[in-house]
Amino acid sequence: MKLVYRGAEADIFSDEWGGEGAIFKFRKPLPYRHPELDAEIRAQRTVREAEIIHDAKAAGVNAPSLYYVSQPESLIVMEEINGPRLKSLLSSPGRDPEGISFDFGVTVGRLHRGGIMHGDLTTSNVLVDRAGVRLIDFGLSAHSIKVEDHAVDLRLIKETLAGAHSKIAAVVMASFMKGYASEVGEARAKTVGRKLVEIERRGRYARLE
Repeated sequence: MKLVYRGAEADIFSDEWGGEGAIFKFRKPLPYRHPELDAEIRAQRTVREAEIIHDAKAAGVNAPSLYYVSQPESLIVMEEINGPRLKSLLSSPGRDPEGISFDFGVTVGRLHRGGIMHGDLTTSNVLVDRAGVRLIDFGLSAHSIKVEDHAVDLRLIKETLAGAHSKIAAVVMASFMKGYASEVGEARAKTVGRKLVEIERRGRYARLE
């Protein structure tokens, strides 16, 4: 296996599964937790992530296909997606940022319409291949229809764009919201947008105190 990423709670490896490229996500034991509690937490989070990926796909979201889930091993084996990250595409000259951003908005709209918040929606967790926009890394995802939870997803997207793609952030976000509204409806998109503004204001006030 080839190590792809070593995280705080999980390690990601690349290998094959049934002759196809696959990603192996191991939730590793954490020494600061009691062993029995640690095993239970890792098992629960593994199953929850697999369930959310399944539900996201059922909602029409392009997420990785699941190949194998082992609760005792805290392991998920899933499809390896071969495509650049949205972060690099938005930074590439000659690309159409509005078109890909609209598709990104459609994808997130489907996720939210399916009652799921991603929890870590950065442009690094979005890949683009021949099938279009693909969401990855559902480790922090949760089932939620709350306006605030969906607005938190959008806030992270907006902050990521402002930090990594400042020159095109406004154009990209506007196009994203058009795609988002095409899935959740104009009324819901406006409601989530207003909550996003409210969250941003709360953050500004907190920094001033």
